[in-house]
This record gives sequence, structure tokens and C-alpha cells, in this order.
Amino acid sequence: MELKEEWILPDAVYENPLLKRTLLGLKYYGILLGQSQPFKKVHCFRGTVFTVSMVLFNCTQYVDLWQVWGSVSDMTANAATTLLFTTTIFRIIFFYFHRARFNNIIKAAHTGIERILGDGWNDEKDIVMSNVRYLNRLSVGFWSCALVTANMMCVYSLVLYLMYDGPGSTGDQRDMLGLNSNGSTIQQYPTPILRSWYPTSDGKDKHFLEIYLIQLYIMYVGQLIVPSWHMFMVTLMIYGRTECSVLNHRLSSLDQYHKPEPQTKAKANVPVRVNNGERRSLIIDCIKRQASLVAFTRELEQLTRAAVFLDFVVFSVLLCALLFEASMTTSGVQVCIDICYITTMTAILFLYYWHANEIHACADQLSMSAYKSDWYRYDRGTNRMLQIFILYSNRPLKMQAFFISMSLDTFLAILRASYSYFTILKQLTD
Repeated sequence: MELKEEWILPDAVYENPLLKRTLLGLKYYGILLGQSQPFKKVHCFRGTVFTVSMVLFNCTQYVDLWQVWGSVSDMTANAATTLLFTTTIFRIIFFYFHRARFNNIIKAAHTGIERILGDGWNDEKDIVMSNVRYLNRLSVGFWSCALVTANMMCVYSLVLYLMYDGPGSTGDQRDMLGLNSNGSTIQQYPTPILRSWYPTSDGKDKHFLEIYLIQLYIMYVGQLIVPSWHMFMVTLMIYGRTECSVLNHRLSSLDQYHKPEPQTKAKANVPVRVNNGERRSLIIDCIKRQASLVAFTRELEQLTRAAVFLDFVVFSVLLCALLFEASMTTSGVQVCIDICYITTMTAILFLYYWHANEIHACADQLSMSAYKSDWYRYDRGTNRMLQIFILYSNRPLKMQAFFISMSLDTFLAILRASYSYFTILKQLTD
């Protein structure tokens, strides 16, 4: 396989303070490559193996759902993971088809951060570093929630097998667990996805270890790619917000970037003159930065809208399945797992819609920030240029997933729909 030059990122990108932590997971997975990284084809092969494994496992999940069709408890037990893997696989395949565009937008974010830090203005550096600290806290919280959820699921199924379904287990123990005499499950026991590969006999699962190791491998691949991908996309959104915040600060504080002209015998009621030529150059720079911000946001929207629209369609069903499973089980540990799972899925939605809303809110402040400048000291030509900037910045900068607006209202609508589906499903089963 021949690696194209546009598929490889410069090493400096991985040292960027905003990007470096979020890119490591994708680099380890094998879908991002570094310039000086050895054995690039081996890393690409590893990413391909991981992706093919997830695709095969996800197909098996759909086969399992088809086999248990009609049993609401069995369907909802696997629906959440099935839908999550489907959306994740879609994102990975979409990346493979648009690898160069993703690399270009990463380079654009890297160039923007380097430009802000290279300008040397302390206030702008503080804005960047505050967003870096915010991203680090966000990453720790989201990764912790995702890892705790996935590992609890892995450990819980193994503990149940060793305690109740392993060698030496008795019928009384199986009844305590909630198993029928024929070995079928009653809501509490984790349903093996690969039962179509390893059918049970005599009410005993003789292939638990094979099934468990395969699902454990897939689970850890999912633990790597799911948080890494979502934090990667959120990082690009946070860069957009950072760039917009810096632009707001620069517009409202134009007088801090150039010293006023010295004026002899200045009167108390006469404002100090400004160098309109320098001020025009600052406004032109702000116009260019705004145009770059709009182009970056539109490209980010193009790269995220299909996946976000898919999330909009399936996450209501996903959350409904988790709520139903939590309401049906009598195991306290399983309820805790479901709560953590719901928290993780809700966090994924919230991260996208919140930060898209942040970009929109920050861009809406640009015209007011320009008005806060000392425009009353400019000449007519400079003010005309500032007016053009204000008129252009009044256009809303909203991210959309086709016809779905990425805002907090949409996020709340998904949660309301999930709860509505859950209540309907609960009434039908009762």
C-alpha cells in the first residue's frame, strides 16, 4: 500500500499544546501518521485490522438482534453497544475516505495555535492556555467515564461466570442469578453476542472463555477509538472557540496593539490621535482571521454533519434501550453499569452540541466587540472598513448536521425523545 504525502502529519502537530494529547489515541489506533514515525505501513495495517474486527463484530451483533427479534429484553440488552459500534465504524470509514481533508483541518488548527502563540501577546496566550487546561479536564472526565463503564462490563460478566456458571456451580446458584432451568437468561446475565458462533448445549455455555476473550478484545479496541475520536472532534471545536475568543479580545482592545501617536500640546478635551494606517492593518488582519474561522467552521461542519446526523437518528433509540435495560434488571451492579453507560452516551451528545453552540455564541459577539473598540478616533476610511467587518460578522455562524441545528435545543430534544420512547416501550411490556 502506497502512503500519500497528504496522509502524513508533520511532527510539530503532535507537540501542539492543544492537539497533542487528543491525537495520541488516533495515532496508536493507526489512522494518524507522523512524519518521523517508523514502520508507517505497519501502523496502517494495525488500524485496518482493528477496523475490520469491529466491522465483523458489529455484523455479528446485528445477526444476534435478528435472532432474538421479538424478545424486548434480549434486544435492548445488546442494542446500545450495537448502535454505538455502528456510529463509530461509520466515522472511521468516513475518515479513510476523507483522510486528506481531516489532515488539512488538523494542520489548520495547528497553524492557528502556533500563530497566536507566536504573536507574543500575553492576553491571547492566556486565552489559549485556559482552553488547553479546559480541554485537559474535559478529557480526563470523559475518558474516566468511558473506561469505567467498559471495564465494569468486562469484569462483571467474568465474575458472574466464575461465581454462577463456571465449574462447580449449582442449580440453586443459577436460580439466584436469575436463570431458567434450561439455561436461558432472565435480564441479569450478560447475553453473549457470539452465541451464533458458539451455540450452547445442555443449558451450559461450554465456550465462555472463547467468547469472552473475543468480546474483551473488541471491547478494548472500542475503548481506544471511541473516546479518542470524540475528544479529537471536540478539540477541533474548542480550537474554533479559541480562535473566536482571541478575535473578540483583539477587536475590543485594538488600542492595546498599537501605541497612539505622540501629540504636542494636547488639550484635555481633545482625544489622542491614532495611527489610522496601523489601525487599518489591524482591522484587515481581523477580517482575514474571521474569514479563516468561517472557512474552518464550514469545513468542520462538512466533516461532522453525516456522523452527527446519524447520532441524532440512533442515539434516541440507544438511550431508550439503556433506560429500559436499567429498569428491568434487578442487579445493582448492572444498574450501575447502565447508569455509567447512559452518562457516557449523553456526554458524547452534549460535547458536540455544547461546543457547536459555543462557537455560534462566541461568533455572535464579534460585532459587539468591534463596537467596543475606540472607533470614534478613526478617520472615515478606517471606520468604513470596520463597518464592513461588523456587517459581515452579523451573519450567524451555526454548525448544522444537514437540516439539524447543532445547538442545546437539539440536544434537549434528543433527551426528551429518548424518554418518550422509553415510556412507550415500558407501557407495552407492562
